[in-house]
Amino acid sequence: MKLKHKEHAGKQQAQADSTADKKGHGTGRKKSVMKILLTVVLVFIAALGGFLFALRNQGVKLDETAIAYQMPGGVKNTDPESIMLPGYDILEMNAETQLVDIALFNPEGNECYFRFHIIGKNDNKEYYQTGLIKPGTAVTQFKIEEKLTKGEYPILIKVDTVDLNNPDNAYNGGAIEAVLKVK
Repeated sequence: MKLKHKEHAGKQQAQADSTADKKGHGTGRKKSVMKILLTVVLVFIAALGGFLFALRNQGVKLDETAIAYQMPGGVKNTDPESIMLPGYDILEMNAETQLVDIALFNPEGNECYFRFHIIGKNDNKEYYQTGLIKPGTAVTQFKIEEKLTKGEYPILIKVDTVDLNNPDNAYNGGAIEAVLKVK
């Protein structure tokens, strides 16, 4: 009988040990899961922060069609305190191709980027907009997506100017009255 009692006692001890192990492992498992979860959250936050930082510091988005351009006669802005704006009278558009061949340029020596907007004077509709154009470059051809019939359209060529170091900082711009002649 004693043997049976010892077997029974041993069985109870084994169950007690097993329960203690389970409790210990359960606490350890919970701690391990929490550590893994915390690590995943921290990695996610770091990745998100890096992504947002990269988006913020992508640099300036320049107009991809702009090419090096020098004003006739080599004229350039020599006064860093002023902004030299180009002048336009007539922009000619081919009715078939809808292409306009003219240099929308930012004179060399300007201390800012330009962005051009071609806007219908009568309806205030924007026909075209460039990306940022750095000094000494120009967009020399662009397409107006709207199909226009042959004729003359009064337009405004609006020029936005922004800081070279901080494109979110806008300067005074300008607006030039001109005519879009569709041939």
